[in-house]
This record gives sequence, C-alpha cells and structure tokens, in this order.
Amino acid sequence: MRTNRVVPTLVAFLLMTASACRGATEPDPLVGTWLASTFRITPAGQPERDVLATGGTLGLNIARADSTFITTGTVVVPASVTGSAALKASLAGSAIRTNDVVRFTPTADSFVRGLVFTLVENRLEAVNQVVAGTSYNVILTRQ
Repeated sequence: MRTNRVVPTLVAFLLMTASACRGATEPDPLVGTWLASTFRITPAGQPERDVLATGGTLGLNIARADSTFITTGTVVVPASVTGSAALKASLAGSAIRTNDVVRFTPTADSFVRGLVFTLVENRLEAVNQVVAGTSYNVILTRQ
C-alpha cells in the first residue's frame, strides 16, 4: 500500500527536477538571415550613394557551430557606385560577437572586415563608419 503513494510522488519530483535543470532554449540573436535595409556609402569628397537603389545588395546567413559563428553571403556594389568595376565579394567566413558588438571576418577582402556592427533588436547597425576613406551606413535587418 505504501508503494502506491511513493511511486507517484517520486515521478512528480523527477519531472519537476528535470524541467528545472533544462537550460534556456532561446535562440542566439545573431543566428539567422540578415539583409541590408540601408546601404549607403560616401566616398571622400563625393556625395552619398544609395547602393540598394542602384541594384546593390548585402546579405548574410549566420549559423553557430559550438562557440563559433559561421557566415555565408555576398556583397554586391554596382560599377555606377564604385566609379570603376563592380564589386562582388563573398562574405563566407566567421563573425565575432562581444556583447552587442559584431565584427565579420570574411575570407575575401572587402570593406565589410573594417565595419563594426552593433546588435540592436533585430538589426545590425554600422553607422557613420569610415573604411579606407569611404564612409559607410549599413543596417542589416534580420529576416
């Protein structure tokens, strides 16, 4: 008779303990697909140019593998913006996040390496940053 009361109590205790031991299941806010919603550049001594309005793009996919963020994606800047040849560069590589600050280290060399993004809600923002004499305003929005 006593066994009938002990088993249900033990099962209830084990279920409560197991659910309390589970870690947070919130996804990492950096992981996902990011597309430029703002992409403007201002070469030194020249007017600002809206890269998206001229057909350019900047898109990233970010995944997490253990403690490393892996990136894939592409940046395209048309010749009408660069003033010479169009820029098309792979963004495959990695990202480093320290609190809300994110830096990308793609294997291909591009201005993206020099930008420092801030994670703000569902956006990665690199605003009024200068790389090699050109000012960049880039906002990536999580899709």
